[in-house]
Amino acid sequence: MGRARGTNHWAELERTLDEAGISREEFAHVAVEALATSWVSPARDDPSAAFTPGERAVLTGGGFDLSPKRDGEPDMVARTAARLAVIQAKSATVDEVANRLGVSRARVRQRAVERSLYALRDGDEWRFPRWQFAEDGRPIAGLSAVVPAIPRKLHPLAVWRFMSEPSPDLEIGDEPVSPLVWLRTGGDPAPVAAIASDL
Repeated sequence: MGRARGTNHWAELERTLDEAGISREEFAHVAVEALATSWVSPARDDPSAAFTPGERAVLTGGGFDLSPKRDGEPDMVARTAARLAVIQAKSATVDEVANRLGVSRARVRQRAVERSLYALRDGDEWRFPRWQFAEDGRPIAGLSAVVPAIPRKLHPLAVWRFMSEPSPDLEIGDEPVSPLVWLRTGGDPAPVAAIASDL
């Protein structure tokens, strides 16, 4: 029975990759990278072992469950790695961004370093998540003021959640909107940058 479930998961993965336009080789590459990098913490049989007795007391007193993972519970390391792999696999390369913007590869790399575009390292190269580009391929207006405010060590999944989920501090017509919607509709980037700096 376990074999059939596994086969179904592989078939579902292949179908999902096809629908997203991601090659199997590319996904395998970025998934391995995601598992090997510091973005994904190694799984621990006993999470409490990562903390001192004093830290454990504070965390458990605050309601955190530091007990070992039980059989059947989701593997959060694997889930995080898979989500990160999808973000990286669907990201634009330096060449793609250079062609979209009509600039040199060197200029695109410079924008990654100066953080006027949000970029992830992929070995010796940069990758640029597509959420930051408008339909015409240009960066979303105001993005260059927001990206430098995002803490450098913030996990790419946390960055995506921040940019895509509605914020109570950003409203259009009394409705909370995400930073992406706010910026895409011409909103002032200053409040988004202020929120980002507190992440």
